[in-house]
Amino acid sequence: MLARVAENVYWMGRYLERMDDTARLINATTHMLIDSHEDTRMSWPVLIDVLGEEAGGFVQEGSSSELGVMHYLIVAEDSNASIRHSCAQVRTNARCVREVIPRDFWEEINSLNLFVQSECKLASSRAKRYNLMAQVIRRCQAVVGVMDGTMLRDETYQLFNIGRHLERADMTTRIMDVLILQQLAPTSSPQSRRHFQWSSLLSALGATESYRRYFAQEEGETDVIDFLLTYGPFPRSVIYCMEKIEWEVRDLPNKKDVLKTTAKIRKALDSDPLNTLSTLELHGLIDTVQAGLIDLHGALVQQALHAPAA
Repeated sequence: MLARVAENVYWMGRYLERMDDTARLINATTHMLIDSHEDTRMSWPVLIDVLGEEAGGFVQEGSSSELGVMHYLIVAEDSNASIRHSCAQVRTNARCVREVIPRDFWEEINSLNLFVQSECKLASSRAKRYNLMAQVIRRCQAVVGVMDGTMLRDETYQLFNIGRHLERADMTTRIMDVLILQQLAPTSSPQSRRHFQWSSLLSALGATESYRRYFAQEEGETDVIDFLLTYGPFPRSVIYCMEKIEWEVRDLPNKKDVLKTTAKIRKALDSDPLNTLSTLELHGLIDTVQAGLIDLHGALVQQALHAPAA
């Protein structure tokens, strides 16, 4: 496969996952506000931080209100963090690789793009915004379902899944870092974390029901941080994403540095019992994991995707 095609497929997976996770984050925040006291104040620019964008300039422009941030995350054409931008990038990358993807998959991506470009307008109420994001999530899952049911299990499928799972691990750590360690500011006592307001975080990651089952089975040893970082059976945990990437790169040429980096991330997660870490130590651990994910992206783009076929 040409390096250009490989990179387009990889980015197509990343942008599709980013759309899905951004919609989940918006809905989790909306849900948290609905459940909170009416006097609860929300620092809206923190949502821009979650997605790796610089919120400082945004605040200076006077757009730090709920409507301003939602416009930036959903509608704005000049925002790299917006759902409309991510969807346009999914279609652009898919159009560049039409020769290697099934027709049904291409048509589902077109349908998703038409919906997002026409319907993703600034919702006038939180309830309408919630329903709109729920539709975006379902349509993203429909694209993945069509891909899974029609695509050959070849290197195109592998690269698409590598992109999705790297983006998913990145978004999981970003949401944890900002919503929990900064905004929600749990107490420093590790034992209190289980009883804090985890519902928004679990909801953002589609983990509510899975965590309840995990909690029922593992009571006494459970912790939300443990679950989201290291519980292998949960498909949005960081460790699951690393396992999936390791499996999908098995046939790629020049994968040594990729596997070396995933091993480094695993080692960081295994270094200490996570349920004993303080909030500050958890923040440091998440920083380490995010740095590892940046290295993993570099190893993929600079070596594995550009290497000649073996």
